[in-house]
Amino acid sequence: MKKEPFIDFAKCYSIFTIVVYHTLQHVCMPTMLERAIAFGGTGVHLFFLLSGFGLSLSTTPTSAGTFYMRRMTKVWLPYVLVLTISLVLSLQFGLYPDKWAAFLAGVFLYQMFIEVHIESFGGHFWFISAIMQFYLIYPLLRALYQRLNAPWIFLGICMAISITWWLLVFDWHKSIWRSWNSFFLQFLWEFALGMVLADFYRQKEHKKFVFKPDFWNYTWWVYLPVGLFFLLIVVFTYLKLGDVSRAFNDIPALIGYTSLCVFTYHVSRMFLPPLAWFFEWIAGLSYSLYLTHALVLTIYLKILHDAGLATTAWTLLPFLLVILLIAWGFEPISRWWIRLFEIRKPQLVV
Repeated sequence: MKKEPFIDFAKCYSIFTIVVYHTLQHVCMPTMLERAIAFGGTGVHLFFLLSGFGLSLSTTPTSAGTFYMRRMTKVWLPYVLVLTISLVLSLQFGLYPDKWAAFLAGVFLYQMFIEVHIESFGGHFWFISAIMQFYLIYPLLRALYQRLNAPWIFLGICMAISITWWLLVFDWHKSIWRSWNSFFLQFLWEFALGMVLADFYRQKEHKKFVFKPDFWNYTWWVYLPVGLFFLLIVVFTYLKLGDVSRAFNDIPALIGYTSLCVFTYHVSRMFLPPLAWFFEWIAGLSYSLYLTHALVLTIYLKILHDAGLATTAWTLLPFLLVILLIAWGFEPISRWWIRLFEIRKPQLVV
């Protein structure tokens, strides 16, 4: 199927705002502003939705084994490469307190179930374990979706499973633990919603789905107040409930974040072409950007500390340029690394 510009934009937007959030985490600011900045980290919700959307749009039927091999090649191998670099720097220069135990937990993807390792080597690799869990169960989800042949029933089942998980996490007083509040069942409804939206999108492509582009194009400004409203809900619930709110704020977080993403997309397309070009440029290196940003940020902060410079928004601003250049340089290395493990079909010699 043809590429949808907004989907590529949304993926890059999600990853970039996560990088900005992780960067600004190291700046002291008022609590209200701190929670507003943390809203950038909710890009993971949109990314889970987009993952379900993208996988469901695949038109090439493959076996489960082939599907798993492709996911492992494209996602797991670059991840292992960055983990290895992080381990070497930890062993040689003490960059992280994490050592072999954390490395093995990451490589074999069981860090998601061990609280002491889930935030090892920068704290962002939990997402890789979570997305790999979705890849693991995707063939089963797809089979269930096709068997039911009822998108809303399928979404309702997945939503019920996620809500049950939220309630259990809250009742068992596990809301503050990353290994519980970021388990894949927490986000199952978002992944399933992406699958359902992909089905509707496919119907629209085949002229079976009523789609009104005028509404999308001429009411784009509505998404700004909608996004800000749900942002305030997320901030308010955190101020009232603290970390416990993590178990229940995913719905307003996804709606608010996606609304702001849609607004930014239209503004960039109509009024700020350089911004649209920027996100199009990082489209090809977005995964490298996510994998490397925590490692580069740790090194950058160490340089600031050794130089006696305070950690402020101004001193961290150059980091964004640095990480973009590092990700741009890492991308061909990552592709070379993947090719080393690709199984090449033997060529017939005539």
